[in-house]
Amino acid sequence: MASVAAFAMIAALPWPAAAAEEPTPTPAATATPTPTPTPTAAPTATPTATATPTAAPTAAPLATPRLPAAPTATAGSGSTPRPLAPPAPAPTMITTTNLRYSSTRLSAAMVKQYTNYYCVPATTQSMVNLIKGTSNRTRATQDAYYKGTRAHNKYRYETKGNDPVGWAWAVRNYSGRTGYQARSFTNKTLALNAIVDAIARTGNPVGVPVRGGTHAWVVLGYRISSDPTEPSKRTILGYYVSGPLGSPTDPWVSKYMTQADFRNVFTQYHEWQFTVVWEGRWVIISE
Repeated sequence: MASVAAFAMIAALPWPAAAAEEPTPTPAATATPTPTPTPTAAPTATPTATATPTAAPTAAPLATPRLPAAPTATAGSGSTPRPLAPPAPAPTMITTTNLRYSSTRLSAAMVKQYTNYYCVPATTQSMVNLIKGTSNRTRATQDAYYKGTRAHNKYRYETKGNDPVGWAWAVRNYSGRTGYQARSFTNKTLALNAIVDAIARTGNPVGVPVRGGTHAWVVLGYRISSDPTEPSKRTILGYYVSGPLGSPTDPWVSKYMTQADFRNVFTQYHEWQFTVVWEGRWVIISE
């Protein structure tokens, strides 16, 4: 802000008139004229300082937005300013397919069921062929698998079906893979992850009761999307499945199903005849 200075002008004061000297008497009687007094100058008034008018306040213009300046080194610090690091790129997700069987191999190994209640023996026969590298597709073998499964079910049924415990026993017994068990889950997502983990770990197929436990399918492989830097971060995209009723009722010989479509058929187990240990759970037959 500007300061206003008032300067006072000092007027010159009048000097006093000089005193008249006494006249020296002269012999002559001539009168000395009285001197006329010097007129006194009228005093000059001291001018009053005039204040400099102050301009009316004007609103300051809005500052133009600026981007943050790049950091600079402090004077005297001797450091060199560093450019800002670019943001880290988003991880590139990769899609992985795990299906170890060719279409030729599947055509030779997968078996359709010979009766309307042979879904478990038929899927067992297909799983054993894939595990052992065989191509046994006979009715006699399926009949034998049915008898063995039926004898090792956890429960006795009035109907001709089988259950997860009998199915797991049949796969263990006829394939020689002793790690196969009936595993149940109270959480569907955990069961879906367990299917993928079992195939990834062993390379062998997984059996799944579908449609509330009324039918049996085989899961042959899967497709996932994952971060290569953190493989644990994955999304299951879908599964390769096969059903023993054949097309068009079941996926045959193998069909890829998205995660959403598979979830629609892989539902909670239900036994209508009496209460079983898997009631309301999601069941898989895996190593």
